Amino acid sequence: MIVSFAGRFRSVSLLASTPLLAANLLEALLPFARNVALARLVAPEDFGLAISLSIVLGMLEVVTDFGLPILVVRKENRVPHDVMMGTLQSLAIMRAAVLGGILLAASPLVATLFHAPDQVGVYALLAPIVLLRGFENYGVKELMRRSSFGREAAVTGAAQVAAFATTVAAAWHRPDLTCMIWGLGAATVTTVALSHFLSPTRYRLRWNREARRDAARFGLPLLVNGAAASLTLSDRLLIGGVLGPMPLAFYNVAYGTAQLPRTVIARFLTSAFLPLFVRQREQGGDEAALFDSWAWCLSCLAFAYGLALSLVGDQLLALVFGPAYQPSRFFMGLAGLSVCVKLLALLPVPAAYAAGNTRLVAYGSILSALAVVPGALALLATRDLTLFLLGMTVGDIVALALLGRRARREHVFNQNAAWCAAAWPSLLLASLVILTWLAPQLTLAAWLGAGLAALAASGALYGLMLSRFDIRLRILFS
Repeated sequence: MIVSFAGRFRSVSLLASTPLLAANLLEALLPFARNVALARLVAPEDFGLAISLSIVLGMLEVVTDFGLPILVVRKENRVPHDVMMGTLQSLAIMRAAVLGGILLAASPLVATLFHAPDQVGVYALLAPIVLLRGFENYGVKELMRRSSFGREAAVTGAAQVAAFATTVAAAWHRPDLTCMIWGLGAATVTTVALSHFLSPTRYRLRWNREARRDAARFGLPLLVNGAAASLTLSDRLLIGGVLGPMPLAFYNVAYGTAQLPRTVIARFLTSAFLPLFVRQREQGGDEAALFDSWAWCLSCLAFAYGLALSLVGDQLLALVFGPAYQPSRFFMGLAGLSVCVKLLALLPVPAAYAAGNTRLVAYGSILSALAVVPGALALLATRDLTLFLLGMTVGDIVALALLGRRARREHVFNQNAAWCAAAWPSLLLASLVILTWLAPQLTLAAWLGAGLAALAASGALYGLMLSRFDIRLRILFS
C-alpha cells in the first residue's frame, strides 16, 4: 500500500514547492531587515507607531479571515468552476469593502489608542489599502491545487521586495511613521497587479447561492479561528499596559523576532502540504501513511528551529539590535520551546483543511489564544517578563496536548507517531531550559556542547521513528 500510495503522489512532489519556500523565506527575512533599518533610521516613537500600522492591519485581516484562498485550493466540483471562482472573487471584494469601512470609521479611536491623536489621517489611509487588496485574482492561488507554486511564489516574493524597498526609501527620505503606509501600499499594488498578470484564470465577478453556501459552510468556523488568532497579539498589549514601553520594546525584539520566521514557516507548510492531503482524499490513499510522514517532517523542523533559538538567539539579537536587547539564555530557551510547540500545533491542520474540518482549526486557535492566560496571571502576580513567558509556554504545551487529543478522534492518525513527533522535541528543548535554570553561568562552549548533545539525541530518536513507523519520505519528495 505504501509503495502504490507513493506512486500516486509522484506528480505532487514537495520539491515543486521550492519556489514558494524561497518566497516565504523572503517573507521572514525582509520584514526583519526592514525593522532593523527602521530602528536605525526612525526615532523610537515613530518606529513604534509605524509597527502599529502593520499590527492594526494584520489583526483586522486575521479576525475577518474566512479562508477564501484555502477554499480556492480545496473546493469541490459541485459548482461550475467559473461560477465558483467568480463568487469567491465577489466575496473577497465585499469583505475588503467592509474592512475598509471599519478602518476608516475606527481611525480616530485607533490613533488615540496608540497615543497619536494627530495621526488620524495616517491610520485612515489603511482603508484604501485594504479595499485594493480585495481585487486580487485568486487564479494564481488555484494553481497550488495542482502543486504549481511558481506563480504564487513570484507574487509573494515581489510584494515583499516592493514593501521592503519602498518602506526603507521612504524612511530615508522622511523618517516618520508614514514610511510604513508607503510600504504597505507598494506591497498591495504589486500583489494585485501581478495576480492579474500571472493568473491563467480570467478575472470575473459572479454570484451563486450554492457557491456562497459552500464558502459560508467552510469559512464561518474560521471566523472564530481568526478572532482567537488575533488574541495572540494580546501579549504585547498586556506587557505594554503592565510593564510599560521599554519592556514591551525588549519583548518585541526578543520574542517577536523569534516568532516572525515561525509565522512564515507555518504559512509555507500549510500551503505546501494542503494539496497533498486534498489529492489523497480525492484518490483514496492511505491517510495514516501521509500523516506520519508529515508529522516526522514537521517535528524535525520544529525541533531544529527551537534548538537554534535556544543556543544562539541571545547572541544574534545582541549583535543585530545592540546589547540592550540581549535576553538571558533562560528567556531564549523558553522562546525556543514555545515556538517549537506552536509549530507542532500545525500537526492536524493540513488534514483538517483538506477534509473541510475548519472547526478543528478554530479549536486549535482558541487553545493557542488561551495559552496566554497562565502567562498573564504570572505577569500580574510578579511583574516579571521571564515568568510571563514561562507561564505562556506552559499554556502552549497544554494547548498542544488538548488539540492532539481531539485531532486523534476526528482523523485517521497513527497515535504513537503523532505523540512521538510532539513529545520528543518538546522534552529535549525543555531539558535545555532546565539546564539554563540550574546552571545560568555555563560558558558558551559548555552551552553549545549541551546543544550538540540534544541534537545527537534527536538524530537517534528521529531515526527510531523512521524504523518504528515505517515512514516513507518518498511519499513527499519522490
